[in-house]
Amino acid sequence: MVFAAGLLMAQAVMPFTEPALTESVDPCAAFDVPVAEGKRIPGQKFSALDLATIADIGRSDPNESQPPFGLSPDGTRIAFVVRRANPQANAFCHKLLMMPMDREGAPPRELDRGGAFIRDTFQLRNFPAIAAGYAKVTTPKWSPDGRRVAFFKQEHGLTQIWLVDADGTKRARRLSDLPDNVEDFVWAPDGSAIVAAIRPALRKAAVQIADEARSGFVFDDRFSPQFADRPLPNGPIPVAYKTVGLDGSARDATPSEAALLMGSKRVTGDQSIPAGARGFSPARSGAAAWIESKNSSRLIAPTRIVLRLADGSTRQCSAAACDGARHLWWSASGHELYVLQKTGWGQSQTTLMRWPLDAAVPIRVILTEDALIGCVMQSSQLVCAREGPTRPRRLVAINPATGAEREIYDPNPNWQSMQLGTVQRLRFRNAYGVESYSDLVLPPGHKPGEKHPLVVVQYGSDGFLRGGTGDEVPVQVLAAKRFAVLSFSRPDFPAWVMEASTEAELRRRNRTDWLDRRSVQSSLEIAVAKAIATGAVDKDRMGISGFSDGTSTTQWALINSSLFKVASLGACCEDMMAYPLGAGPYFERFGREMGYRFFEDDAPAFWKPMSLVLNADRVGAPILIQTGDSEYEAGLDVVSAFRKRGKAIELIVLDNEPHFKWQPAHRLAIYERVVDWFSYWLKHEMDCSVAKQGQYGRWGAMRGAPGKDQLRCD
Repeated sequence: MVFAAGLLMAQAVMPFTEPALTESVDPCAAFDVPVAEGKRIPGQKFSALDLATIADIGRSDPNESQPPFGLSPDGTRIAFVVRRANPQANAFCHKLLMMPMDREGAPPRELDRGGAFIRDTFQLRNFPAIAAGYAKVTTPKWSPDGRRVAFFKQEHGLTQIWLVDADGTKRARRLSDLPDNVEDFVWAPDGSAIVAAIRPALRKAAVQIADEARSGFVFDDRFSPQFADRPLPNGPIPVAYKTVGLDGSARDATPSEAALLMGSKRVTGDQSIPAGARGFSPARSGAAAWIESKNSSRLIAPTRIVLRLADGSTRQCSAAACDGARHLWWSASGHELYVLQKTGWGQSQTTLMRWPLDAAVPIRVILTEDALIGCVMQSSQLVCAREGPTRPRRLVAINPATGAEREIYDPNPNWQSMQLGTVQRLRFRNAYGVESYSDLVLPPGHKPGEKHPLVVVQYGSDGFLRGGTGDEVPVQVLAAKRFAVLSFSRPDFPAWVMEASTEAELRRRNRTDWLDRRSVQSSLEIAVAKAIATGAVDKDRMGISGFSDGTSTTQWALINSSLFKVASLGACCEDMMAYPLGAGPYFERFGREMGYRFFEDDAPAFWKPMSLVLNADRVGAPILIQTGDSEYEAGLDVVSAFRKRGKAIELIVLDNEPHFKWQPAHRLAIYERVVDWFSYWLKHEMDCSVAKQGQYGRWGAMRGAPGKDQLRCD
């Protein structure tokens, strides 16, 4: 999925600071309560705090990632980090746990706790290292002899390698003491050292920028004002490799040691990797399998699975049933290939298949709407993190031959006792022929004939339905407040766009007459119509929320339809002035190359269908914006245009936050405020606690606000 260019704004690595936290505060203390004491009171409503303090293993979204767990060399034990937000402390509880794989129900052993939240980094346009708001997926790694576990831990702003004995008899200790964040590591084959990947060039670039400050900065492609008021490290940043001994000593890694982390594959002869192959998987028998595109001239195209047998002959599965393969593994015998794929309507389902070498095509083992994440084949079982629409992530082991599943560990054991809304999947094609789907969530105890106000949450509807993309609009909290929730999954691109051969061409086609926005709007309108057709939705009380690409969808919907009476945004906005200025000069050129018009004479005509600034007079829906201090400037033109016209709009700026917000206190505040906002405008309900009087005073002064005689306390 290609996000709205420039709306994927995050905080640059360089200016990152942690929120203050008293050293004596243990974020885990609030959660050190036996499960039996933590059970909910019967009939107690699901709350924003319940969702904000959910326990996670890996990232908090269902996107594919590396394994968030590590298996011991003999496959008998599993280690993983459980993360839980503590909004009161504005910090996270991290616990490194270890448990046996073969004793179901056995409690895990805590090997370590503590450390700050480790944010992932990613490349954005010409900036090589942007700090995201979502968690870096950290895989604990066992020593070759299975006696120790190495893991990431961050203290004082630096992520380093820590080491702990697997038997838990000694306290964990910091192994590496490098001046840069360790980004990846691997054990040496003999277990005598660990090879670490770092990027010292980032630190050196920051020093050079600080030196440049003495004489002033040239405003050039290194600037992106919403990230920082100074240049950012720019261009290629090479990775360096260090070998750290078990005594903590460090030296430059040898080429053979660095190769352990560089992903080099020693393959020769029949085990060579074909050009264009993805997910290449060799078997001990000499066979191999891979995934390849059916049309190499296209950027995005259906795929097939290819088998190459030990005798050199090949076999392909080019049927639609084999499209969407993501991962390949071989059985221990090498006689069966296992395939994990995204499939079904709009690729909304996950399938596990097995392909015996004597069979013509793969055989389906399981088909589910759950997400299976970070899977690892261990002997005769597939170990995965699994989550479904109404159940958060847990660790499971699946028999790849039969599909039988057993639970390894559930970090939220009381979840199933909670009263949750029901989920109904809606499937349809939009006006451009694109397969689309959404999930309709109805309140707990919904009865036929009841009609509820509707809130649209965007823009993916996979895995656990938490808070939409960005995790800002709490689905089940709204359901507990008697809202119907439409969890809307934006469709893939129209067929003409999918024919593009390069990313640049794809972006240009998407923005030709705003084609992608029109396609998404078509899917949105059909999804809403289907939700209304169930009889459970009040069509006169509907609101929409959006974040990132969902912000663009919300803008388009408010301007080009009259469906929604109120809106909430997690970022603002894709528009004609503040948007490119905040993103910086490099993005201005980048945007023009994909078809945007910025400051040209014809820019107003280009932006008319999309711009909230140009359409401020015709948009009547009150808009709440909750955005980070790293990007609020991108929406100031919209806020000013609406305020000048007396329109209902509120901008909340959250301190030290990138695009995807990460601080627990902010997450809870966002949850509560967005629920209050929709309750106020669609249900005329308010939280009458003294702490929120100022909020309702502001909202009550807005144009179109309900009168005091129309409001009631909830």
